[in-house]
Amino acid sequence: MMLVLAGLVLLGLLTININRVISSSQGQTNNSEYLAVATEVGQNLLNKISSKSFDQGTVSNPVFNDSLLTPANALGYETGETPATYNDVDDYNNYTENDTTPRAGVFHLKVFVNYVDSTNANTILTSSVSRTKRILVDVASDFMKDTVKLYYYKSY
Repeated sequence: MMLVLAGLVLLGLLTININRVISSSQGQTNNSEYLAVATEVGQNLLNKISSKSFDQGTVSNPVFNDSLLTPANALGYETGETPATYNDVDDYNNYTENDTTPRAGVFHLKVFVNYVDSTNANTILTSSVSRTKRILVDVASDFMKDTVKLYYYKSY
């Protein structure tokens, strides 16, 4: 009788461990899917932004003097512009959007655009301009532990 009871206890422990492994594996699979969808959603927005002109000053004419570029503290959309009429990359500075997907739910996107040093792209310029802008798209979801960050550098 003791052997049967010990066998049942061992079988119960084995079942609990198998369920835990399966549950953990399913969580990792879901997280991988959320990361893949988040990357796709962010990349779609990044592609749209990167297709725009470098700066408001370069929309219709070439700019040879950096002083004609938008000042670093004025990056963002111009008065009267809406997301449908954005025509340069810095119009998207501080832009937010929610994108709903059928399988992975809602993703929250936020865009940051900054001038960066042309020789060191890790240095953000806050009071001067350069001929290189960094576009950062943050993608977050309630179902993901981390935020996906996608970078694109546009030079003129």
